[in-house]
Amino acid sequence: MTEKIRKIFAAAASLAFAACAFGQAPSPELLKDKSSFSKTELFESPAVFSDREANAAAIKSYEADPSAYKPEELMPVAVCYMGFGDFPKAKSLLETFLKARPDNVRALRTLGTISMLSRDFNAAKGYYEKAYKLGDEPSAVYVSTVCIMAQKPDEMLPYLPAVKKLAKENLESFNIAMVYALRDPKKPDEALVKELVGAADARKLLSSATPDALSTTLRLYLGSRKLWTPSASVVPARAAALMESWPLALEIYNGILKAEPENALALRGKALVSYRVGGVMEAANLIKKARELGEGAAVLDGIELFVLSKNEDVWNMFKDGAEKAEILPQVRAGLILYAVRNENPGMFYAAALGKNSDLLYKDAQVLKLIEEGAKKFSSDARAKRVLENIEAAKK
Repeated sequence: MTEKIRKIFAAAASLAFAACAFGQAPSPELLKDKSSFSKTELFESPAVFSDREANAAAIKSYEADPSAYKPEELMPVAVCYMGFGDFPKAKSLLETFLKARPDNVRALRTLGTISMLSRDFNAAKGYYEKAYKLGDEPSAVYVSTVCIMAQKPDEMLPYLPAVKKLAKENLESFNIAMVYALRDPKKPDEALVKELVGAADARKLLSSATPDALSTTLRLYLGSRKLWTPSASVVPARAAALMESWPLALEIYNGILKAEPENALALRGKALVSYRVGGVMEAANLIKKARELGEGAAVLDGIELFVLSKNEDVWNMFKDGAEKAEILPQVRAGLILYAVRNENPGMFYAAALGKNSDLLYKDAQVLKLIEEGAKKFSSDARAKRVLENIEAAKK
């Protein structure tokens, strides 16, 4: 459990710079302008550090003349070093940065992470505690994680109220609180488990989930499943499906739907499992029911199910929502390929036009398919728009 928590936490903490600031589009170009390095809000997005060569160039520029950098300009360089796994160098730069900006929460969090990965739990806890005292509520989760990794779970008690608050919508926070509740296998805190499970917003927990976090949730669930509500059980059910544990996922989903037959998340989740075990139309009908219950995103599930199954009965169930649906470009490409090969003009134009379709025209192979379809289905009134898009793409 400790190793898994470490992996989850490390992944989360590596995204400590996760938000765009002041409307400026974040990009690696920012690393070319040292004069902006002190404006740390510009470097909050991971997109700034997404180009390994740009990170290396920033490090090279720094190493060419370290004395040219003021302490408050060192954070972006430190993040670049972290990208190459040089944590000692990153730690040194961040410590220097903190002397100039002692209240910078991101630097405190990042130093906490580096210390935690180095198993210096006392230092890690100190950095996170300071960030928390500065008003950074998520640092309560990080402090708690360190306490658990250090096998001192009782030390997270002062932070439990904040962790419980975050646990309603954030899966990693939920997992940490559950680990605390189950810290004594012989005497689990069942009241706390029930409180956490009862307050959980399954939809928001899933939206915040990572594969590692879901895997942890499933293990926690298996050790306390009698205490879980049907609504919250959607989360470990999704985890079981993600791990391709189809019998377990099906068992959990069936239990949920027996208690809550109109649970849209469970209907959609069970549909995936049904497809994987061979029940294409059963999956389609589950998705259809979820859609009828007001789950608008279910139409995307239905369209994706068609692309996977190539069963036109599935397409016919969901085609009425295709024109307005925000279909992913790769799914649109699959629809276009099928439509051109199988003489389906309605499917072709639903895929070639609409939200996210513009990206299709930038791919040379897909563009050829679109041209083929536009010629094949040229009598359709929508052909003109597609031809205009093709012409624009070739300029």
